[in-house]
Order: sequence, then structure tokens, then C-alpha cells
Amino acid sequence: MQSPLPFRPRPSSLEWVGGRYRLPAELRDGDAVIRPEVILWLELPSDLLVGSTLIHPRNPVSAADSLEAAMQRPDEGLARRPARIRVADETMAAELRASPGGIPVVVAAVPELDSAFEQLAMQMEQTMVEPSYLGDGDIPPDAVRELFQAASLLFRSAPWRHMSDQQVLRVDIPHFEIDGACLSVIGAGGDSFGLLLFDSILEYESFVLAAERGGPAEKDEDIDPDGIVSLRSLSFDRKKDLPRSMLAEIEQHRWPVAGAKAYPVLFCLDDAQIPLVTTEDDVRMMTACTRAFLAFFARHRELFAMDDPEPVTESSSGEDDVMVTLTAPYVVYEDEDEDDEWVEPPASRLQQVGRNDPCPCGSGKKYKKCHLDADQEPQRDAARAESIHEMDNRLVLAIARFADRTFGRDWAGLEVEADEALVQLMVPWVTWTATLGGKRVADAYLERNAGHLSEEEREWFDAQGRAWLSVFEITSVERGRVGVRDLLSGQERSVAEELGSESLVARDVILARILEFRGTPIFGGMYGRSLPPSVAAGVVDAVRAKLRLRKRDVPIERLQDFRIGLFLIEEWTDTIDAYDERRSTPPVLHNTDGDPLLFVTDSFQFDAANRAEIEKRLAALEGADIGETTAQESEIVFLRTSDDTVLGRVTVSAGVLHIETNSEKRADALRRRVSDACAGMLRDEKRDRQEAPSLSAAASTASSPPHVESPEEQAVVRQYKEKHYQKWLDMPLPALDGKTPRDAARSAKSRRELDLLLRDIENRENRLPEGTRFDVRRLRTELGLKD
Repeated sequence: MQSPLPFRPRPSSLEWVGGRYRLPAELRDGDAVIRPEVILWLELPSDLLVGSTLIHPRNPVSAADSLEAAMQRPDEGLARRPARIRVADETMAAELRASPGGIPVVVAAVPELDSAFEQLAMQMEQTMVEPSYLGDGDIPPDAVRELFQAASLLFRSAPWRHMSDQQVLRVDIPHFEIDGACLSVIGAGGDSFGLLLFDSILEYESFVLAAERGGPAEKDEDIDPDGIVSLRSLSFDRKKDLPRSMLAEIEQHRWPVAGAKAYPVLFCLDDAQIPLVTTEDDVRMMTACTRAFLAFFARHRELFAMDDPEPVTESSSGEDDVMVTLTAPYVVYEDEDEDDEWVEPPASRLQQVGRNDPCPCGSGKKYKKCHLDADQEPQRDAARAESIHEMDNRLVLAIARFADRTFGRDWAGLEVEADEALVQLMVPWVTWTATLGGKRVADAYLERNAGHLSEEEREWFDAQGRAWLSVFEITSVERGRVGVRDLLSGQERSVAEELGSESLVARDVILARILEFRGTPIFGGMYGRSLPPSVAAGVVDAVRAKLRLRKRDVPIERLQDFRIGLFLIEEWTDTIDAYDERRSTPPVLHNTDGDPLLFVTDSFQFDAANRAEIEKRLAALEGADIGETTAQESEIVFLRTSDDTVLGRVTVSAGVLHIETNSEKRADALRRRVSDACAGMLRDEKRDRQEAPSLSAAASTASSPPHVESPEEQAVVRQYKEKHYQKWLDMPLPALDGKTPRDAARSAKSRRELDLLLRDIENRENRLPEGTRFDVRRLRTELGLKD
């Protein structure tokens, strides 16, 4: 390489520092998205950046060529040579030593260059284009919505629990010129979840081989990457890991997401594993492929539990008429590989004909109006392995897509917040309950598609029509089954429920829909947060007031009304928010007089010879109740005679008198009475104040009880509770307006508050280790209250 300018000698101490770095920015190369590298050269001791070479991954540049360019055409000053070169890795050093020139090369850290690169990277990040689901704006939001809907159903179905990533399927999609693609389900290892669609079985095998080697697969050096998609990946990220720009798009377009760990991400790679720009065709292709796979998996799940199954081929098309044919296990057809003896079975009408094509029977009608239903019936018979919840998810998705197209995107007239707890209930409730023009949207879908539904699906529609939304108290929990009592209608059910039976406890109160399908009660959606009984009672009261049914049972027909359901959900959500706010901001504690709670101790000195006289005078005061008296100490409790409220406690010992109260106001009043009664005998007055313990700390302790391991330790806890609750029966309680539980049990007005208080206690006990629980039914028996 000829230098355009003569070299100008520099001092022999001049050193150049060099290194190779991966830039943070993405660059476009046609349809490809690439992350380029750069080689930087820094001159010391001046810290002058004299050279940089941007490297395209498809057109590599040697470090020696980059150095030669920096020496001959430096960014600053005239051409020059360094006396020594320092680089960070041996590979780069070996390449430089092999080049002519004989400049000494040293391998050592290059912290000076690291700092320079960080500044360069920071500048580039500020100019980076924010990632988007919509590409450069050429992917319609509706296409992304379809992908999100399919991805949401995929995440809930979780096929990776039943398959390994080696159980691949063949995929053929003529509409997108996809022939012999390979579909792999990832997630069996518990890491990344989703679908990988390879362009061919060879691309899949190359990918697996690269993974086993821990690096990229070897490529034929004579073949340059061509930017054609080799792999499409539909996987799931956690919400906190998704770029803000993509989260904003999800919120703006209200795309459905299955959960906080289920945010779908689609990306494409070419055969050099270089990212490519995702197009609308890529989005629609993965949507069609995901839907087809879910239908195939629901019908043939048992196939993936077999060691050597016979290949099964099945085709399906959605309402976009994109036909997807899946074959599992993967097969190579006779005309593709002469060494493979397996021959494709004769294609049925379903595999050959699109929904809108003329029916092959010659009737002149479209296939979907003629023989489509009859041809799909065998597939429906094979779909019995699909779970009830999977079927519900699939139908909810289908109804929502139908409603979007038929009535417009805002058909529900609601905006569902991106709250995972709310979405669990809101999405199925809106889909099955919303009405337009006096008719349920689900019924409109049924009228249009009844001929395409199986008997089981039609029964499911009928069951959903009888479902109702209400507030339910959990009465019992056993594996796979939950007993509930409807606090509005009075109905009781034993619900078949796997997940709920693992997390709910007796006396939890939930907002849920219940339906009965083939004689079995099932939850048809549940708000993801329960409430304690006393808090949930406010929601029950609000709904009863709305319906003007204060005491009588609410008819189920009223709870099936969409407007009442919406009111219920809003009340429940507001109550959850208020409950969380109260728990995060502990209230100021008060005594039964409403005074701020403050533990006050007034102390006095007196001559020991006056003890008997002091005790006599105090005992004569109104409300004085003589307590335990010993030679060392006597106790006098002062009560308010009108309601027996304890106002304070006085202890008298040898030469010392203490007055203990729970507020400044009570302390001042009792001190005056004691001082007046014992005038001339008390001296050296002193007052100590102690704040009430933090409720937030107490709540934290209550919600996270210490783990008690041994039976002996558990017995100690139970004995403590026995004594506490025996005294509790006769303690005035703020929650009962200062009444004791015994007094409240005798009052019709206070009995409901007492019942809710007992339910709250039982709810908390049910969350503790079984060996430490207190049986609240004993308190009910003592108080004469029914369960």
C-alpha cells in the first residue's frame, strides 16, 4: 500500500494503542440489520485518536490493513509510524506481527482506548433508532395485534411442557412460498419459551450443531450471506426487559399480553445469524404458523409422548385463507430426497382447497359453504385432548377477532388497563358478556359460525351464557377443588380448579365468574387478587345498594347483566387500590376516645411510711378497681364507670408511684386526680413518653411469620394463642366500636362486624403453618355465633 505523504519521524517513545469493538448501534444493509465493529487507534502520550475503521460483518477488514490506513492517512496530522503498538488480544497481535514493517507489538490492557470507545458508544446510542413492533412503519398495527393474540394463546397453552425442542414439525405455507420449513418448540429447559421457524431442516440441524459447539456454525467461505431469512423466532420477554418504545406501542394499540413474562418478540436472522428487518410478511407468516401449530398440538398432543410415532399431516387455514400444512414428526417427501422412503399420504380436500375456493364436489358453492364442516369433523373428534381452559382461550381469541372485524376495534367500549391481575378476569368476561344492539357479541359469533363448531364447543357457548360474575368467599380448599359461597346470590359450589387450589385458602374472598359445564362448576375468569373478608364486605354492600337489595339474595340474572358486572369490577379494582394505599401508609393509632395513641408513664417519689395512706386515698377515688396487692407492690386500675373503659393503671411500691396511660389527654387527667388525692405526699414528678409501635412493622411480621420447625416450638406458639384469644374475648376493640367480642355477640347491630373480624382472623391463620394455627371455630362456639 503506497503512502500518499512521506512519513515524518516521531520520537521513539511514541506508542499506538489499538483495539476492536462491537458498536451498540444497528445499521441497515438492504433488509438486513447488522451490528458493525470498529477498530480504533489511539496515539500516546497525546491521547489523539488517529484512526478508525468501520467493519461490515460481511466484508471483514484485517487489523493490519486498518493500521496501515491509520499510519498513511491519520485523522490528525501527517502520516507517521509508531515506535510500538499495544493491543488487547493475542489474535490481533499475531495478525499485526505478520505484516511488513517490523513494529514491535505488545499484548496488554488498553484502558486508554476503552475510555475513548465508551464516549463513542454513548454518542452513537443517543442517535440510535428506537426498536419498534411496526418496523419502519410498514407493518400495520392490526397485523401485530393478530400476532399478539396468537402469542398470548401460545403462552397460555405452554406446549414446551409436553415437547422437547428436538420434536420438530415440517411446515409448508404455499402462500408465502414456504416449502419444507422446520418448526421447533423451545422452552423445555425452562429458559426461553416460544417457536423457532427454520427455512429448512438443514438450517435447523446447523443451528443445533452450532449450539452444541458453543459458537456459530461453520459456513462455506465461497458463499456470502444473501440476506434471506433463515430463522424466524417468536419468543417471550419479561416486561421489565422490553424497550420503552415497544411497551408504549403495546399500551397505545392495546395489544393483548398473557402476563408480565409473556411479552412477544419476533426477530429474523439470515444464514450468517445476522439480524434482518422484520416485514409484514414475517409477522403474518408467524401468526399463521402459530395458530396452525396450536390447533395441531391440541388435536395430537399424545403424538409427542410417543417414542416412534407414525407421521401425521394436517392442514388448516384461518379466516385470512392462508393454508398451513404441518407434519409431525418432520418428513422429507419422496421428490425431495431419493433416499427417504416415506411417501406423502393422499391429500384430503381440506389439505388441497382454500375456504373460498370452489368445492371439489361440483356443487358450485364455495368450499366453506359446502363440505368444509364435514371434512373438519374428524379433526374435531381428535381434539378431545384439548383442555377446557385451552378451548376457552381459543374461543375467546376467535370471538375477539370476529368482533374487531365486524364491529370495529372499540366494540367493547372499554379500555383494559395493562394490569395482569385485572386482565385475567376482564378479557374473558368482556368477550363472553359484552352486548351490542341488545345481543351478546358471543351470540353473534355463534350464529355466524355454529356450523363450524363441534358439539363440545357449542355446549361451551351455552354454559358461558349461564355464567355469572360475583364475589365469592372460599369455604374449603383441597387439591384440584375449591368450595365457594356467593356472598351476593347465596349460591354454593364446589369448583374444579387446579391452580386456585394451590394458592387460595379458606376465607379468601375473590371476584370471579363461575359456569357449569357438563355438570362441573368451573371458574371462567378470576381477578388475580383476593381480599380479606372485612375489606371485601365494602364491595358487597356497594353492589347491594346499587341493586337495592340490602338483605335478600341477589338473583343470578341480575349478576349476568353487563352493566352490573362492570360496576362490580370497578368497585373491586378501586377497593384493591384503596386497600394497598392503606397498607403502604400506616394509619395513626388512637385509643377508644379517639386520642392519638401514646404510652405515657408519670413517676413520683414519696416517703415509704406514707404508702398505706396513699393506697387508701387512691382506692377511695371514683372508678378505682383494686388489683393485685403484695408486700412489694399494689395495683389500682381506673375505669370509666359509664362504659368500663380502662383509663389508666397506677402502681405503688416502696417510695415510688407510677401512673401508666395510653394518651397525653388521659395522662393529664389521671395525674391531676392522683396529685389532688395525695396532696403534699408526692414529689419529684417525671414523665416518660413512648410512641406506639409501627403498624407497618407489625403487618410485615404478621404477613411473614417466623418459620417454626419443631413440634415443641409450634406447641409454644399455639399455647400463646390460646391464652391471648381467651383474654381477647373480653377486650374492648376499636374494630367493634370499643365493645368486647362478648358484648358485640349480644348486639344485633355489632354481630356482623364481629363475624367479619372472626373471618379475617381465620383467613390469616389459614396462611400460617398448620401446626401453629388457632382454631377460630372455638371462638365462635364461645360467642354463640354460627359459621
